[in-house]
Amino acid sequence: MKRNHKGLVSIIVGAVSFIIGLFVLLPLESLYLFSLFVLFLACVLIAVGSALVKDIDASLEISSRDCYYCNGNGVIKGVEGEGSETCPRCGGTGLARADD
Repeated sequence: MKRNHKGLVSIIVGAVSFIIGLFVLLPLESLYLFSLFVLFLACVLIAVGSALVKDIDASLEISSRDCYYCNGNGVIKGVEGEGSETCPRCGGTGLARADD
């Protein structure tokens, strides 16, 4: 199943759960806390589904192997011009550090 399809399913399930929780469960006094829990889960499903559909979470999964400071070149602009100093972030390797 593609990510967009999973996202749309999540949005639809969340919307239906929200409507059921709001109009069916919330008016019942004995199910008040349960209905609030269902409403919370429905909001989370809608938010996660929206992130999947819009590919917002794609940058969270794939880490870059290049240093973000020098763009993988290993050198940065210095006082003397283009590429005149070693990148202080990666030490001139051009690879991202483990903590990036």
